[in-house]
Amino acid sequence: MVFRMQTWRVLRQILLAIAVIIGALVILIGLAFVGLDIAYAGHVFKGVSVEGIYIGSMSREEAIETLRAKLDLETLNSDMVLAFDGHTWPLPLYEIDAYVDIEATVDKAMKVGRDIPFYERWANRAIFRGLDRNVDLIVHYDHQKLDSFISTLESIINRKAIDAEIKLEGRKLIYQRSQEGWTLDAEQARASIVVALPTEERTAELHIEVTPPDVSDGQVGKVITVDKTNHTLTLYSNMEIEKQYPVAVGMAAWPTPSGTFKVTSKQRNPVWVNPGTSWATTMPPYIPAGPGNPLGTRAIGTSASGVFIHGTYSSYSIGTSASHGCIRMYIKDSEDLFERVSVGIPVLIY
Repeated sequence: MVFRMQTWRVLRQILLAIAVIIGALVILIGLAFVGLDIAYAGHVFKGVSVEGIYIGSMSREEAIETLRAKLDLETLNSDMVLAFDGHTWPLPLYEIDAYVDIEATVDKAMKVGRDIPFYERWANRAIFRGLDRNVDLIVHYDHQKLDSFISTLESIINRKAIDAEIKLEGRKLIYQRSQEGWTLDAEQARASIVVALPTEERTAELHIEVTPPDVSDGQVGKVITVDKTNHTLTLYSNMEIEKQYPVAVGMAAWPTPSGTFKVTSKQRNPVWVNPGTSWATTMPPYIPAGPGNPLGTRAIGTSASGVFIHGTYSSYSIGTSASHGCIRMYIKDSEDLFERVSVGIPVLIY
């Protein structure tokens, strides 16, 4: 009985000694790792990179110098370009107070090691393993100035769709080509700029909603315009000049009216019918088709009262104001125009 008690006492003392030794080892190991944490507090944890540039285990100063040497700071601090479908708009960095902050980037990289749990950090050090982390560059910018820039950009880009049109405003011919409507996605633009700022890619793609016009250039069809001042008739086809002709227009006493009209009829070898106006009182009731016919070989009626676009045998009058309101053309030109136009197309006289 005494022997058993002595054996147990010895065994207990041995177990206690082992526990003390193990505890001491744990404390020593803990102190060693705490010491490593303190010793490497000013260093980047092993395995950490910035934009693919390895700075693991470097001191703060070494990491800063390494990044300054290996990063293309000239490019990173250069102005950006915003792009959409071949169109570009500049973004000068000074407008949003943007700049690359190397020191803050290194501090962020150093914080990576401090932010992981201590047991994970110590375990990595125990087996000499790094964190395999890549840290993005920190680029500072003024949020309010960026918002202001995007608002200005919206005012430049945003526009309504415009239909193609040839029309008269007063006595002025308006030649309006079609235009797509654009609406900038402001939130996407902001995100695209922020993502691109810390990279060497200096172009940020924009998203713009495109609204097609109701009438494109290719849908306008044919339009006749008559410039009374320059004695010119122009036939447009889908906003492009198809043919131009010299013409004669009304004399001062019998002017050709200005305004927006349309083609109402087409006659081959027309019969001239006396309109009953004062200038025609000495003329017969009608003149059949032939060389003496005042309308020539082709007559295009318009919605302007009594006004025809027609050929004339009085070719000497072309280029002058000599008619009684009608628009005269050379015989061959009237025949050419006749084949190119249809009833209903606009006739703009100005």
